[in-house]
Amino acid sequence: MFSSCLFVFLLFVKCVSILGSEISFVYENQTIGLKKEDGETCMSVTFQVKILNEQNNNSVPIDFHLPSGLIKGKCAVDRKSEAVISSTIDETDGRKKTLKFIFRTDEMRVKRVDELRWQLNKVVYVEKYAGSSAVFESDNSSVIFSAPLTQKYVCEDRINVTLHSENFDFPILVMFAPEIDVQPYGPKSNFYLCERTRKRTLSESLQNRSTVFCGVVLALSSIAHIVGHMLRRHFMPHRKELYENLDRLPAIN
Repeated sequence: MFSSCLFVFLLFVKCVSILGSEISFVYENQTIGLKKEDGETCMSVTFQVKILNEQNNNSVPIDFHLPSGLIKGKCAVDRKSEAVISSTIDETDGRKKTLKFIFRTDEMRVKRVDELRWQLNKVVYVEKYAGSSAVFESDNSSVIFSAPLTQKYVCEDRINVTLHSENFDFPILVMFAPEIDVQPYGPKSNFYLCERTRKRTLSESLQNRSTVFCGVVLALSSIAHIVGHMLRRHFMPHRKELYENLDRLPAIN
């Protein structure tokens, strides 16, 4: 009897070590993540998500509030292993909806140097209802978010990802709303700003500088015109007299 109990206990311990013992958390009803047994955060995800079912040309997206669901996942065991986090929401009509995010790392060529980067490699949406289920996935070749392994990903612009299913001829659109903050391989002190936001902020900065420059040029032109007018009146007596005579003319009613 004792040996049987010991065997079951050892088997349980082995299963826990294999499956991992991460604890899910929700912070300020916005951020979801996973922590290790020692309390260290190993994954943190912040963004708002909407789901657009494009069947029958539908154009009204539905909120998928990640913190409201049951959070599950696994953290990366090492730098080159996979990390996963998901949220499952039970709707009042009996539908069960799951949104899962799968992260991987890969060597990527950046400025002629190989760099180890993490990437959101796949998004999976699963909907179950009345014994049937529908699964939609992003393209295997797509890289949705990506940043150097030592940095978190920050984006202040919307990002849309299209998911497809083998069993349905219409797509699902997952719409990420800012502010997007993702760090799937442990907490990072510095961040990587997404290319879309960098381009937009640079464009806005150049536009603002151009507006200020044009304003300065117009102001200087106006001042130069006024000064020139005053100098002409001062150094050209006949024009000065003409201007004074014009000033004395009676107003025309």
